[in-house]
Amino acid sequence: MKARFFIALCLLAAVAFVISPRSTAQDKKPEEQKAEQKPKKEKFSALAYMPHGAGPAMVGAGARVNVDLYIDSYTSDAEAKTMAGALLEGGANDLLKALEKADERGRVRLVGRAGFYDFKLIRSHQVEGGRRIYAVGDRPIGFLEMYAGSRSQDYPFGIMQLDLKKNSKGREEGTGALMYAAKIKVLEGNRIEVETYGIEAIRLMGVRKL
Repeated sequence: MKARFFIALCLLAAVAFVISPRSTAQDKKPEEQKAEQKPKKEKFSALAYMPHGAGPAMVGAGARVNVDLYIDSYTSDAEAKTMAGALLEGGANDLLKALEKADERGRVRLVGRAGFYDFKLIRSHQVEGGRRIYAVGDRPIGFLEMYAGSRSQDYPFGIMQLDLKKNSKGREEGTGALMYAAKIKVLEGNRIEVETYGIEAIRLMGVRKL
């Protein structure tokens, strides 16, 4: 099933740095560069609505599980530019290699269970009324998945998006989506198509900052 997002993701935001000569570290004010380099840890909780086929323990559309979302730091402009360049020049395989070499910046964890994976590229952008967080990781391929030669190996990325707004108490809350197994393609005009494998994106409801 395809889910075409011609929205920014964090990759398209990074692409902007590649194609715009104005967006360089030298253009930033010293205080902006320091703020970018300083790690900013954040934690969110959410209720994940699993799509049909998500696994034997979560069969049936609408099955729910609590998840915690951790952000240890955000990807700098320079690193995002490097990864965007890898994607545009070498395609998804080069981006995957860059992610595999990158340090972990955040993770998704099922509450009370082992599981899920790490994110290597995390960006946060201000949008009207709040902010949007994008995260991309190299999805771990299981032993049986590798042994069976499953077509799912062609979907090596994990992608998450959070849309947040502040409530009356000033605390961020919102919704999001998590694509567990995805394939990324670069189309004409530097547009990015994201295709999921087999199942729809996992809906993240009741996202709130802790």
